[in-house]
Amino acid sequence: MRYRFEWGVLWQYRRALLHGFLLTLGLSVAGLAGAIALGILLGTGSAGERRWLRIACGGYVELCRSVPLLVHMYFWYLGLSALKVPGFWCAVLALTFYSGAFVAEVVRSGIQSVPQGQWAAGLASGLTRRQTLHSIVYPQAARIVAPSLAGIFSQLIKDSSLASVISVAELTFQAGAIEGVTFRTFEAYVGVSLLYLVIVSTISQITLFLFHRRAVDMTAYV
Repeated sequence: MRYRFEWGVLWQYRRALLHGFLLTLGLSVAGLAGAIALGILLGTGSAGERRWLRIACGGYVELCRSVPLLVHMYFWYLGLSALKVPGFWCAVLALTFYSGAFVAEVVRSGIQSVPQGQWAAGLASGLTRRQTLHSIVYPQAARIVAPSLAGIFSQLIKDSSLASVISVAELTFQAGAIEGVTFRTFEAYVGVSLLYLVIVSTISQITLFLFHRRAVDMTAYV
């Protein structure tokens, strides 16, 4: 039998798809912000001078990277159920702590890739270690790790689809709901795939632009 496509279901359920699109976008942006903040802290600690801090940050990174994201989702959703935390914020926490571990490794490698002579030059000029890190090391590291971070962020956006298992009505959840009502599996998931493509491409390009722009702006003050 020849399959008959009915793309009109996408327009028919446009409000559900728009709601899922906006929820996925919000979930991704919140998860990205959390992952960046956590990753910078952990990555800086992993590249620091204090041995106990390097061990603690490294242990956290290994633990979080070794546990599947799906388990992270259930951990926060079930662990915070007594506090009645919305599933959206449980998903944000899961994405933050999971992806933050990957960001931390990229940040650590970026910091360690900056030549030691740059540290020495900053300290010799009278800057403190923190000022040297902020004004000299971070800008150079940002240019080095920007492509890797863009890749991690793209993966995070796609990973946000797992939030559907804890009843967050993002794009994948909406596609399943549409498919369940209309039985138009192909149309529903193709439409959602195109929306994911828009989000991933847009945020990846914005990420690369911001990191390069930030690196240039900070270098101007060195």
